[in-house]
Amino acid sequence: MNPKDTDPKSRPTSGLEENLKKALTELLILFLFGEGEHYIGELSPLLEARSHGTLSIVFPYAAIYRITAAGYLKESEKKTAPDGRLRQYYAITKAGRAHLQEMLATYHQFFQGIQDILTGKEGEP
Repeated sequence: MNPKDTDPKSRPTSGLEENLKKALTELLILFLFGEGEHYIGELSPLLEARSHGTLSIVFPYAAIYRITAAGYLKESEKKTAPDGRLRQYYAITKAGRAHLQEMLATYHQFFQGIQDILTGKEGEP
């Protein structure tokens, strides 16, 4: 087997991978904000580091603005970021936490169903 075949960064992105990333972006972003305040520029490196290079969101601004417009995030105070520059931080709202919990429940139920199918486990009627 060619080592490039197992390196996720060297293989072409599949349609499944792209669709999953699009579908889960809001969940992942809200999850990170559920852990604490962030500025937009730190989200991509944080997702990539925590996923061991599997996930990256190159341009998270559109998702952040959409989530903010829905009332799930709000601008918090500007703070000095680790790079020394003044940055606009965002925080999750109470509605955002509730939405995150709903999304996590759906995620777990959906992927458990997929896992059951892939392992041949039959559910109750």
